[in-house]
Amino acid sequence: MIKAQIFNGLPRQSQEIRSAVFINEQGFKNEFDETDKSARHIVVFDDDSAAATCRVFFDDDKNSYVLGRLAVMKDFRGQGLGSIAVSEAEKLVRSIGGKSIMLHAQCRVSRFYERLGYTQFGGIDLDEGCEHIWMKKEL
Repeated sequence: MIKAQIFNGLPRQSQEIRSAVFINEQGFKNEFDETDKSARHIVVFDDDSAAATCRVFFDDDKNSYVLGRLAVMKDFRGQGLGSIAVSEAEKLVRSIGGKSIMLHAQCRVSRFYERLGYTQFGGIDLDEGCEHIWMKKEL
């Protein structure tokens, strides 16, 4: 059974998923930051296994809610769990009065977000040597 749970602050399950995907698989080094303490974290479970995660927070500089750190464990990819995590994040933002949401996507997965209704804006920039692009969706 697939279910999503929202946490205040960084839960162990999100740490484990992000470590496996971003640090071990992709080689990022600066995965965890101060934002993790104040963000809301979504974890998608497949039965009892934590399979996907993302976080949502309000960025004062951007004057927008930001979805970030979306990761799906390798064994659970291709099952739509990333889309479920994004949908849950969007529901959360709507429930607290947000009208739009932004994200800083790895360019190689920007088509995934486009299929979910996000549009690119601005130029490509590097985050730890990986090309990223800002994307936004009106809710």
